[in-house]
Amino acid sequence: MSIAPSITINETSGITFLNVDNTFATAQISLYGGHILSFIPKSDGIERLWVSPHAYMNGEKPIRGGIPICWPWFSDDHGREKGALPAHGFLRSQIWQLKSSEDTENGTVITLAPAFTRADGFEYDCQVTLKIIIGKKLSVNLTTHNTGIIPFTYNTALHSYFEVQDINQVELKGLKGNYRDKTDDFAVKETPIPYRFSQETDRIHEHAAKEIGLYDKEAKRIQINSAGHDSIVVWNPWQSAASISDMDAFAYKQMICVETAVTSGQEIQPGDQHTLTQIIS
Repeated sequence: MSIAPSITINETSGITFLNVDNTFATAQISLYGGHILSFIPKSDGIERLWVSPHAYMNGEKPIRGGIPICWPWFSDDHGREKGALPAHGFLRSQIWQLKSSEDTENGTVITLAPAFTRADGFEYDCQVTLKIIIGKKLSVNLTTHNTGIIPFTYNTALHSYFEVQDINQVELKGLKGNYRDKTDDFAVKETPIPYRFSQETDRIHEHAAKEIGLYDKEAKRIQINSAGHDSIVVWNPWQSAASISDMDAFAYKQMICVETAVTSGQEIQPGDQHTLTQIIS
């Protein structure tokens, strides 16, 4: 298989990285976890994604930051006791395979697939592919195809970490309606307007917003478009970051997670497929 000219490949501590440099942007993807780590449009030179300086970059643990792939369950919603199965599923801790890559007039198109999709907690026949387009925008498309003879239901998310200058001056626009507050025993609350941050935040928004603007110091920094989802998850650990082994105690000030997610169950009939999409600009 030929590799697109815009891609260079390097390996560090046993992890293979794809480094993309084309007309529109630079990006970095780890084959461990099928994990996008960086996206910098050349139009402004501003990094969109945040990766923890203390992230495990040796395959010992899933990488903290970038865009982790949550599949086939979200968080610990796998039907067993917490900790019985890996949080957010098992795709983010395996080696993905590069299936194809090409340079087009719209950017670099990369297709990845995990080594396996059947494991403890999810034993159905399916194929998963991750299609990434690095152009003026970053397009991430996670497709699950039911190749078996019975339907199955799963949850999934693109658990994106976005880099910000100061969380105290960040505002999200585009969310409305109710959310479930994980920090308050999943109490149902009304989305705040303006949507700003002053404490630990872990919310599942039941309004599946298609467009969200992330404003940093009153200037629009990032546009997040979503499709194929039923919810948006917003997370910032605030001072509890100090208890997370692969985060700095003050790292919460420079990041916010806005996740395109399926948290209420997506059923796929035999022969059908579902695609979860997030587009970042």
